[in-house]
Amino acid sequence: MSFYLSQVISVFLLPAMLFGLLWAKKANKHYKKQFWLSLCAILIGTLTFKCLPFSQVYVLGISSIYAATLVFVFLYALIFRINGPLLLFWQTLIMALAAFMWAKIAKLEMLSATNVINTEFIVNITALFIGFSLIAFMQVMSSKVMLGRGRLLSKFILTILVIIALLPLSGEMILASMKLQLIDLTRGSLSYVSRVTNFYWVYSYFVLSLGFLSVVVLYREDVTPLKLQIKAINGAISRRKAQAVINHYTATAKTYGLILCIILSSLFYWDMVASQPLKRSPATRIELSVDKLVHIPISEQVLDGNIHRFEWVASDGKLVRFFVIDRYPGEQKFGVVFDACMLCGDAGYIQSGEQVICLACGVHIFIPSIGKSGGCNPIPIPNWRHEGGEILITQKTLESGLQYFSDVVEIIAFDPVTGEELSNIGAEYTYLFGGKTYFFITEGSYEAFRADPWKYVGEEPFEPLGE
Repeated sequence: MSFYLSQVISVFLLPAMLFGLLWAKKANKHYKKQFWLSLCAILIGTLTFKCLPFSQVYVLGISSIYAATLVFVFLYALIFRINGPLLLFWQTLIMALAAFMWAKIAKLEMLSATNVINTEFIVNITALFIGFSLIAFMQVMSSKVMLGRGRLLSKFILTILVIIALLPLSGEMILASMKLQLIDLTRGSLSYVSRVTNFYWVYSYFVLSLGFLSVVVLYREDVTPLKLQIKAINGAISRRKAQAVINHYTATAKTYGLILCIILSSLFYWDMVASQPLKRSPATRIELSVDKLVHIPISEQVLDGNIHRFEWVASDGKLVRFFVIDRYPGEQKFGVVFDACMLCGDAGYIQSGEQVICLACGVHIFIPSIGKSGGCNPIPIPNWRHEGGEILITQKTLESGLQYFSDVVEIIAFDPVTGEELSNIGAEYTYLFGGKTYFFITEGSYEAFRADPWKYVGEEPFEPLGE
């Protein structure tokens, strides 16, 4: 839901404030026409993108027309007074162009994962409805707040809005032109495109800041002076009229401020929380006991039905992650698995309610199936035991999982030939033997080990870390 709501706001917030400002320059009697024409324009722009085959030619053409239209409307508004019908035309055109660009990023095909009306579809449609409703209220309230404001403030806000709108559009135009080989691909152009497109999410906050500025100006120019004047008014009727005007301005400012805060909260939640990539919970570092086993006590915490993640460092510094989960909370029916997938690698898993999710492909796995092989299920750990209130895993069993992981941490290893200490990360010579990696300080010791590894491994004069 947050994605669709944020995308509607990000694309249509600026046009809404722009035309709210332009309509404030005249008596606005076209609310119904604005609504229906804008709705039709959004549908037309969206369907145009969906019906046309995706092509950089269309992206370049639409973004260029969009940018040119914004510049034309900006210059025309600075020089002339735009009449109602003409303003309706420009608003309809810009909303259609914005809808085309919105459909490019909106992922409308993801409204539902199935072909039936389900909860996911209803939630996402609701997000679109709320988003467009907020945009409509935003334009109406922007027009009311900016009504009667000074020309200097209006020109300033109008200029900033157009500049903010042109930045990402210019990036789209340059990128499409480079892809079509209309202009040369250079480091400078790529850097510009990256900056104006990667920070697209910031633009909405600038637009909202202009909205909050308008509220501040309304209070300073209208509400505060009237509050000072009302004290000098003697007549009761005159005082009530003045108070009514103050109440009107205050209600307008509060309503507009509330809409701005709702939009700000929605964007902030998406940008800072909902859109952040899923992350694995921290793993508890464990070590082998003297009996060459890992001992995991079965406490009440382990029986809560949640993932409990652990990691073990092998003798070569490679991390082996695994987790334990009570598949039926409280019944001690454990799933003990490597935190890796045979298909997707070692991205790992997270838990969401009654399901475990593969971070690599997003597949949802029913918790009772954890511990079974196949599909995107976590790789089962073989030969683990449940004895004496503990889960026991042997060293060899953990070493069998080394092939599934790639993360390495720095440890102090031993050259098996000379016995000298060295870092596994900085070792120039390494040799894989018997499923383990051995590290060497010199080429001579490396060659000696290669010639007869059993001589050094069999005797084990030095015990590497973790064994």
